[in-house]
Amino acid sequence: MIPTALRTILPLSLVTCTSMLAMDLYLPAVPSLLGALGISVPLAQATVAVFLAGLAASQLFWGAALNRLGPRRCVLVGGGLLVATSAGCALAPDIAWLLAMRFVQGAAAGAAAVVAPSVVRATLGDHDAVRGLAAISMIESAVPAAGPVLGAALLLVTDWRGTFWVLAAVTFAVLPFVVKVSPKVLPGLDRSVPSGYGTLLRHGKFVRIALSQALCMGALLTFVASAPQLVVNAFGLGNAAFATLQVLSVATFMVAASQSGRISKGVGAPRAIQIGAGLHVLLCALLLAASLAGSLPFTALLLFWCAFCGALAVRGPASFSEALSLPPSQMGRASALMMLAILLAGALGTQAVAPFLAGTSPAPLALAMLLMCGAAFALVTPAPKALA
Repeated sequence: MIPTALRTILPLSLVTCTSMLAMDLYLPAVPSLLGALGISVPLAQATVAVFLAGLAASQLFWGAALNRLGPRRCVLVGGGLLVATSAGCALAPDIAWLLAMRFVQGAAAGAAAVVAPSVVRATLGDHDAVRGLAAISMIESAVPAAGPVLGAALLLVTDWRGTFWVLAAVTFAVLPFVVKVSPKVLPGLDRSVPSGYGTLLRHGKFVRIALSQALCMGALLTFVASAPQLVVNAFGLGNAAFATLQVLSVATFMVAASQSGRISKGVGAPRAIQIGAGLHVLLCALLLAASLAGSLPFTALLLFWCAFCGALAVRGPASFSEALSLPPSQMGRASALMMLAILLAGALGTQAVAPFLAGTSPAPLALAMLLMCGAAFALVTPAPKALA
């Protein structure tokens, strides 16, 4: 990848990482809220839920704002709000204030999810865009694994308020670099091109690829949200097993993502999407069959999850690149719709599986993932030229 592309991609990766840290760095501090603020477990967990609600609710706003304000101002406003709300969380006198700040913090974090893929897709050519999106996803993938570890380490020297001060400081330090590389307007922006959400929802190729990617990401989020309970109830293991799943799957994802640009260039992005989607169906079907056949060893679950994340690395960057193969005026709203669909799919999948997690079999989770991945595959089964 050319140096100028790297100078754009690395800062954009950093701002998306700081936005993700607002969730992952904070997670280990949630239990300490009970004694610090004198609240119940459901209220403490609500600080996570309202962040995700703010993130989801903001997507359509940032999608429209990208054209009106431009990437640079969106990053400046979103990053500035993230710094301010992090400080607001650190100074929260009670749970009501903290919940309000967390909602706005989630909305602020939503800017990066819209700006980063849109700028990469508008700035780079087809193959470089896949490689650029893969590079961002590689860096981002480390946050869910490293964030909670860093958050737990911070709690050894500070409290939950200190976690938010660190987040504010990191975001403030990164922001100038991101603002510098973010263009004032998307390259090639033509405001006369129709860019409303209705226009996008009538775009067959975009809808197919976006929904397919949302469903496979929804399956991933469902597994991640369910795995802590699964490893305890179905395998009789503890937090170390979940950490092992996360670390090894992230490593697999990063290795596969490093080759996703080459794979996409070799077989074409549409075919790469189909290959990844087909692998997901096969893997989920094997997990379900093995779960129904009898006792499943944890090693089998580990191999499944690593392979699933590897397949995601093959199809994910290509999916975003192809879905955003649109006029620049439509890219922001397209990114927003994809992110919103991913969050909704993950939330619905997690809630659907939750009643069955007290059991001793991974079968319900495997079935839910198979249904989601099967639908994702069906959406991209037309011949590659139909998605081109």
